[in-house]
Amino acid sequence: MDENKLFLKIIEERYERFQDYYTPMNSDFLAMEQQSMLAGFLRTHRGEGVFLFGGYHEAERKQVLFMPDYTGVDDEKSAFEYFRGNPDECPMVLLDVKIPAAEKGKLTHRDYLGALMGEGIRREKIGDIIVNDNGAQIVVAAELAEYLLQNYRQAGRVSLTAKILPILELNQLETRTKNEKFTISSPRIDNIVSAVFGVSRKDAQEAVSRGKVFVDGVEMTKPDFFLKGGEKVVLRGRGKAVYAGERGTTRKGKVVIEAVIYI
Repeated sequence: MDENKLFLKIIEERYERFQDYYTPMNSDFLAMEQQSMLAGFLRTHRGEGVFLFGGYHEAERKQVLFMPDYTGVDDEKSAFEYFRGNPDECPMVLLDVKIPAAEKGKLTHRDYLGALMGEGIRREKIGDIIVNDNGAQIVVAAELAEYLLQNYRQAGRVSLTAKILPILELNQLETRTKNEKFTISSPRIDNIVSAVFGVSRKDAQEAVSRGKVFVDGVEMTKPDFFLKGGEKVVLRGRGKAVYAGERGTTRKGKVVIEAVIYI
């Protein structure tokens, strides 16, 4: 059995246990590729309390939650409301990390992640790492909270202080975006990726073929796929944007498009 089939089998078996025991359950944190593989599974079980949740709306790494109907939770929105009133039942918590003032802005996402891995924490137990000048807020599996509170003390040569907070106390940075227009031959995904993220058409096509491009959270494998407008596009390692749609044509028949780019 290949790795992908094994992953899907694990999720399906967890769903079966959820049906048998009728109690809240969750998966580990999933990368976008894994979330994309579950698109069909999630569609099949929509409305059954089976959905993705990462602790905040723009999360990239998410768990699959399995929530019984007696909780009243069947999607991300209702999960926020439920965990606001029942924080101890949330399968993830926030590790709020601070660094000394003299070290302000010195640590990166890689530094914090590396220090966690150095503690023997597996990547699938860690959600998003949101870095700020004064430290970071790290989404982690709830069962690791006490261990990390006692042991996560250093990243590189920088000392850390940490506390555990409910996931809803995450202080998201204000989202900054810019609207830009581009001229392309057609609104194919490879053309859009090339224009919006400033890569060559060849590199855009390669990114699609290598599974690095996601449209509305689903891995895109066809470079000739046409977008309609309103889709969220992610190029792993380069950023994300919302394709706003066509805005006209040039005299030479080129298509003018607009995109909202996260900066």
